[in-house]
Amino acid sequence: MGVDAIWSARAKAFWRDSSPYLRYMAQSGVPLVAALLFLTGASFYTSFIHRVPPDFPYTLVGTLLLLPFICWSPMRTWLSEADIVFLMPRENEMDRYIRRSFRYNLIPGVILASIVFLVFSLLYVQGPGLLPWYLMLVVVVLLKLLNAAGAWRDRRLAWTHARRGMRLLRWAVTGVCLAAWLQTAPWMAALLTAAAAALMVLLYGRLNSYRFPWLTLIREETRTKRRYMVFFSAFTDVPSESAQVSARRYLTWIIRRLTYRNENTFVYLYAHTLLRTELGGIVLRLTALGMLSGWLAAYSGLWSGWGTAGVYLLFVWLTGLQLSSLTQSHRYSVWRHVYPLPEQSRLQAVLRVDRVASLVCAAVLWLPLILLLPRQGYIAAAITGALLGVVYILWMRPGGLKRKFTADLEED
Repeated sequence: MGVDAIWSARAKAFWRDSSPYLRYMAQSGVPLVAALLFLTGASFYTSFIHRVPPDFPYTLVGTLLLLPFICWSPMRTWLSEADIVFLMPRENEMDRYIRRSFRYNLIPGVILASIVFLVFSLLYVQGPGLLPWYLMLVVVVLLKLLNAAGAWRDRRLAWTHARRGMRLLRWAVTGVCLAAWLQTAPWMAALLTAAAAALMVLLYGRLNSYRFPWLTLIREETRTKRRYMVFFSAFTDVPSESAQVSARRYLTWIIRRLTYRNENTFVYLYAHTLLRTELGGIVLRLTALGMLSGWLAAYSGLWSGWGTAGVYLLFVWLTGLQLSSLTQSHRYSVWRHVYPLPEQSRLQAVLRVDRVASLVCAAVLWLPLILLLPRQGYIAAAITGALLGVVYILWMRPGGLKRKFTADLEED
């Protein structure tokens, strides 16, 4: 079988296996919530562009908004560990294989970055930008293409620290160039971008790199598949793989506050599961997105503050939806049947960890509301949102988690 046929077969197999989980996700109501969020955001944005404050930071907001969509360049290669044995002998043919992955990932990435800029262009035309919006769209696409090439060079680097350092430098350089295109004269921004690109090419050339980074691509593909499974596990039971463990020392110090007692055994286990696996990363990113959305909604006083409270409650629900995946963790662990620990304590541990994590996320999500809404006279909306969030976490969530946990036990 040719490498092109192998790529196509693996892509079709992945989406064929994922289609049942996508159906469960659709039945859960997430698309409806996403549609409501889109309509709410469109309403807020339409009203905002007609009354933009004179001191609005166009360049800063544009850079922060566009930078992730320009720099983030994921790559699905469908590679697995067995390919080190079976495909590595055909490495001279893998250029055709990887070109399929480039097209598969780059085209949607360019389209998404273009859509985000077109949405932002309604603000861009009111800001200090000196380039027509349609030419700025071309610049965004070119920056996206340059970053895709840079991301491939990152993957080829031989050393982990070099990959991380160059990735961070690429993001920083792109942010500076993007800010220049959004504010300064086009010729100055073009010179800066050309100089930055030349500098990055020189740096990449001086670092050791592989011709084809097998291990890096396999790790990235494994990590991506794991994220899909963690996301789908919030809606249904999915086959579990070995979880990727991250140190996250900035969070795991919290677990050291637990006392080493018998009743904290499962609490210790589930707290580490949350903070050190991909589930914790998803919750952190979702919380950060919720803070950004809450800040934008609170800054504009969306619907006299009540729209901001709605955005807050939406992200409290979304973080809770992901945290409910904890009920699936360690479901098939053998050792819990070996050690003399009561099964009921596992449920209590899940509820305890979920409650603390949900309250912490809710408190962080509430910060934009309490900092911005009282200044506009909308303190009632901020307090009501917080109260409803606490009611959801302390009263509504435990019942749903218990039912899900009990249903899993009955299936076992």
